[in-house]
Amino acid sequence: MRNTIIVSILLLVAVIVASVYYFSGLDQEKKESVKPIAFLPKDTYLIASFVNDETTDNIFKDFEIFEAMLGHQEIHQLRNLKQQLLRNKNLNSYLVGSDIFISLHPGKEETQLLFSIPLMEKVKNEELDQVLTSLSSTLQVQKTDTAGTALYSFKALKTDSANTETKDSIFYVAYQANIFFGSYSKSLMFQVLDKKQPKLEEKQISYFNDHSNRNSPFTVYLPQQNLNGMVSNYKKNKAGDFLKQFINLKGQTVWNINYKQDALMLSGESELEDADSEYLSIFAKQHKTVQRLYNYFPSSSMMFVEYSFSDKASWASDLKTWHAKQDGAKQLSDQEQVINKEKPQLLTDIQAALGSDFAVVEQTNSDYLGFISIQDSSRFDSVLNSMAESAGDSIYRFRYAQIPYRFYGEGLKAFSRPYFVRVNDLIVLANQQSTIQEYIRKWKRKDLLIGGIGFKNYEQIQGNEANVTFFINTKNASNFLINSLNNSYSRNFRNKDEYGYQEFYSWSLQLAGNSGNFLSRFYAIYKSKNRLGVNADWTYSMESRLINGPYVFEHSDTAQFILAQEQDHTVHAIHPSGNKLWSTVFSGRIVGSVKQLPDRSLLLATDRRRLYRFDPQGKMVRGFSTGLSAEPIYEPSYIDWGSEQHIIVPGKNKLMAFTMEGGKVDGWDDVNLEGEITGPLQLVDNELVVGTTYGRVYFFDQGGNKTKEIDIPGDVVFVSPIAVVKRETETVFYATDDTGKVYEIKKDGSSKVIYEGKWEKNYHADFVNLAGTSSPELIILDGSYLQVLELGNTVKPLFDYTFTKKIENSPYYFPAGSGLSKMGIAPQGTNLIYLFTETGGIVDGYPVEAQPLFYDGKINYNSGNFLICTRRDFKLYAFRY
Repeated sequence: MRNTIIVSILLLVAVIVASVYYFSGLDQEKKESVKPIAFLPKDTYLIASFVNDETTDNIFKDFEIFEAMLGHQEIHQLRNLKQQLLRNKNLNSYLVGSDIFISLHPGKEETQLLFSIPLMEKVKNEELDQVLTSLSSTLQVQKTDTAGTALYSFKALKTDSANTETKDSIFYVAYQANIFFGSYSKSLMFQVLDKKQPKLEEKQISYFNDHSNRNSPFTVYLPQQNLNGMVSNYKKNKAGDFLKQFINLKGQTVWNINYKQDALMLSGESELEDADSEYLSIFAKQHKTVQRLYNYFPSSSMMFVEYSFSDKASWASDLKTWHAKQDGAKQLSDQEQVINKEKPQLLTDIQAALGSDFAVVEQTNSDYLGFISIQDSSRFDSVLNSMAESAGDSIYRFRYAQIPYRFYGEGLKAFSRPYFVRVNDLIVLANQQSTIQEYIRKWKRKDLLIGGIGFKNYEQIQGNEANVTFFINTKNASNFLINSLNNSYSRNFRNKDEYGYQEFYSWSLQLAGNSGNFLSRFYAIYKSKNRLGVNADWTYSMESRLINGPYVFEHSDTAQFILAQEQDHTVHAIHPSGNKLWSTVFSGRIVGSVKQLPDRSLLLATDRRRLYRFDPQGKMVRGFSTGLSAEPIYEPSYIDWGSEQHIIVPGKNKLMAFTMEGGKVDGWDDVNLEGEITGPLQLVDNELVVGTTYGRVYFFDQGGNKTKEIDIPGDVVFVSPIAVVKRETETVFYATDDTGKVYEIKKDGSSKVIYEGKWEKNYHADFVNLAGTSSPELIILDGSYLQVLELGNTVKPLFDYTFTKKIENSPYYFPAGSGLSKMGIAPQGTNLIYLFTETGGIVDGYPVEAQPLFYDGKINYNSGNFLICTRRDFKLYAFRY
């Protein structure tokens, strides 16, 4: 089981892909011929070709993944080679319009690269000789005859990235059949030029040509019969049973690249040959399905293979045929007879109860977990005691050996007579009871693989529709990789200065059935330096954690500034460049948010019963700060009555009104409400509207007089703020109660329930316009479940999202222009922050590792978008994107 991963494929694709940019840049369309492949030795591991135009140059010029995989020194050597040979003015004219093929071949100590470049026009030998021998004076050129073909050697200095040491390297070039061949391996050149050497088969070459995407920046060709030899080249030990599932599949694969800055993505088709005895070939006859078991894998998962099939009957039939060809087939048959004699219907019932999704996970401690979906819960419950015996604490053990192997084959062969526990609609298997117990503890804590930022990025890039998905987490599998790879590759993996392998979050391979063959996809997710949240434009140090903000306000006609409060109650004003403008300690923690008034002064209240109004320079407006008669429950509101302006602060069940100079307003001293105020105050038709938990809506005039009170019939408890929707003929109000009912309330006092949500009692509700509709959306946070619903005569779902952790913080809302808002979420305990689009997608670049409380948007009038957030080091970080 420790050989489940496809280490060799990961590394060889890395080497090939990393070479592409340094030999790209010839400005012509790609030809349809793959003629150079016909000259390659039969044991070729892999070939790549790429488009030689300025588009390819532009795509790959900043592709960090190349240097991370190939290494700084090799990159430097390839740059020199490209400049001295391909970009040489005497040689370049012969290469215009050609593709470049790079192939990987076995060598004595390490793999060897070969470059093959077909020319558009034939070159006379005497002209070629003159051009090649007259190349740059920095190269020592020699010519020898090999089997009737001239072999040119170019000796140059290979310099490392620091230019501190040099060593000689010789690059060999030959011209045959109107193709340039080049390599640092002389023996490999002899194999290519020798017509008696076995070459790749014609049917493979035809397949490669037929499936090459002419519009792709580059294409990878994989002769699958050589996978076994390739694995031996990279791995210390022989491939184990699980790795053999992949490398024993004969045939050919063609992958085309999909470009993304922080991921290597290859997709294409895999043709199978002589596959009848191979386990994975059973899945090739199925259709891809939605795979979901990965949602249950623990955070300690080092690697996993998730399997699924679409047609249970054909799967069972094909699996039975496969079993018959395996060692141990007689034992399975004999056991079947015994079970059928003792419990005639048992095997049929088990097969009917279990589903079509299963997986095997290897953890960092080398313990294995298996997962099987349940298709029929009632049937599973009815057969449970017959197929398993209780081990206590809801843990069971199969009564008979090889049950998982019988119904799912090689994928679950590691579990002979495992223990298992039911979790939702699946069972979790392990060979030791203690492994099951530890998993249960992790499941209850939601300590899962999907909870990390790396897996979130992986999910956004790679889909979950397949029949077989292999995944390896680089960090969790680091020790395994170091110990499994041959010495030279193990050193490369550990060398963080020269290479960047440990900056990859994951490597994965997906296979989807395609009428007996596969649609296949390969992914490598990379932590790019350009990804949001990696390189900050600036940081600003505080002494403690952030407790309010950050906000962005106007500072003057030409500049804005950032305002934030840390835990010791210091309020910081920060220039958009990250420099400190001023800071001061306020009395208490800011309650709710900070508001900027039309004169640019800022308004806030603190939990120490203080009301502040100050200018952007930090100077208090005359009359402030001033005391409050009660602790505020929400931020103060600026109310413009037309004839005069007031500041009104909501307490728990009272309203406190002040003039713009900080004095109390007559008539508001005795305004007390029944129930607690449920949200910020709103001015509607020159009346102040307030909702309370007692299911009431109050209306007040400028003098503090109650003009109307609406009392919803029954024991209604409002939990949301009051939403205001102005229609053509009337103004309508909305609110939600503690049972999940959504009320539509009219000013005449009538009301009705327009929706009943199935939410927990302590859910959180807001009304905010995210999607640009005529009404705000209803945003619900119910534990770990986010729902956004469209508000109208009825309520209908707009989008939803399930997090791995319970959401303790309220959503964050940021200006999105035209009166709309963007919504951010920070699940407690995940150290991740999310930003959603108006349609429910996650904004590109998110989630980001950060603490709760953040800002997303412009930080100056003419600035681009920034993320302002904090981490555990008490710093504000500004990330431009």
